[in-house]
Amino acid sequence: MRVLARNAESLFWLARYLERAASLARVIEMQSSFGSHAQSDGWAWLLTLHNDEARFLETMEPTAGNIVAFYVTNKENPGSVRASIHWARENARALRPFIPTEMWTQLNAFYDQVEHIGDDHVQPSRLSRTCAAIRAGCLAQIGTAEGTLYRDEGYQFFRLGLLVERADQTSRLLDVKFAQGAGAQRSSDPAQEFVFWSTILRTAAAYQVFHRLEPASAGPDRVARFLVLNQSHPRSIAYCVRGIAAALHVLRGPFQLAAANPCLEACEVLTEGLAEAERDRDLLGRLHNFNDWVQRALMRLTTDIGVAFFRQKPAQSAQTQTQGTQTQSQSQS
Repeated sequence: MRVLARNAESLFWLARYLERAASLARVIEMQSSFGSHAQSDGWAWLLTLHNDEARFLETMEPTAGNIVAFYVTNKENPGSVRASIHWARENARALRPFIPTEMWTQLNAFYDQVEHIGDDHVQPSRLSRTCAAIRAGCLAQIGTAEGTLYRDEGYQFFRLGLLVERADQTSRLLDVKFAQGAGAQRSSDPAQEFVFWSTILRTAAAYQVFHRLEPASAGPDRVARFLVLNQSHPRSIAYCVRGIAAALHVLRGPFQLAAANPCLEACEVLTEGLAEAERDRDLLGRLHNFNDWVQRALMRLTTDIGVAFFRQKPAQSAQTQTQGTQTQSQSQS
């Protein structure tokens, strides 16, 4: 492999952190715009989304303000926007001789902006605008990478990280907001139903295109199938899996990296599972189990990528995923 393993790993995680921060900012922006600002039960699902209930409740009361601060400005929370942008910058710093100057300059400036977000920026009156600015900054960085990164192996690892994280975030959104939570206890009020499904679609950046393709109904089955199976929406699970397979095929083919074979096998499992889901007439009823399977399959794929390309041992790769690659980032800096 002409790109060093440590550079490939940094590109993979740089993309994941940027996508993670963008997804989280979008979730909070939509909740702020269409949910309740003051009621804690309207925000508690964010803790479930990221499996943070136990850790959060050890030190904080589950108020709306505390939850928002935990996920936007809290430096001690490795899953917060601030922490994600910090680790994105650390990975970019390790790549400083490798990536275009435009990428580094933009990310460095964006990092400074995020570091200056204070308590006043996450007050209810400003929260939506703050998260919109964070999301726009992440997307600008991803766009800069798309427009400037040289199309060698490194670009494919950036794409892999981006698409793995995006598929995981869509699966988690569907599982928590839809299958486990409000999707199982929906209101009979048509207005509340409309707001609920609209919020899910907006959070996945799919509101306009869904209503263009599905003008008659925004029912639960149609929404779930769209976000899982649509081949053309860039945040659907099926689109991401297809993109992951394409990147791996490029690594194995033109770049002759035979180590991609086990990763392609893991990706094929995902492809077959999606084909089965498309044939399943009761996908909605089994959505929680399906999303749980998707998340485990993506973890397995990430482990295989780490072992095949980043010279990790399987146990080390699993630990890297759990700890958010902080150790990996520190070792490169």
